[in-house]
Amino acid sequence: MNMSPRNNDDPSEKPQKNVGEDDIQEMEAVNNSLDELSSALDFFEQRTDDIIEQLKELLHSNREIRQELAMENAATGVDNLNLEKKDT
Repeated sequence: MNMSPRNNDDPSEKPQKNVGEDDIQEMEAVNNSLDELSSALDFFEQRTDDIIEQLKELLHSNREIRQELAMENAATGVDNLNLEKKDT
């Protein structure tokens, strides 16, 4: 029984294919298009990251404002409650 692997192709034995000038130009065009697409995707990724960071800052700011307003309302409520007690 033969125990050697089934795929014994030697790449050096395969005939070399000549790549035509048209094929080379087409590959270069595809590479250039892929580079442009990659650059565009990088731009949008950075823009998205910037927007996310701005949204986080806005949420943080809004949270602080709400906390300040809640503290002011609580203080005003205590002051109003104290005034009502004095009036009685």
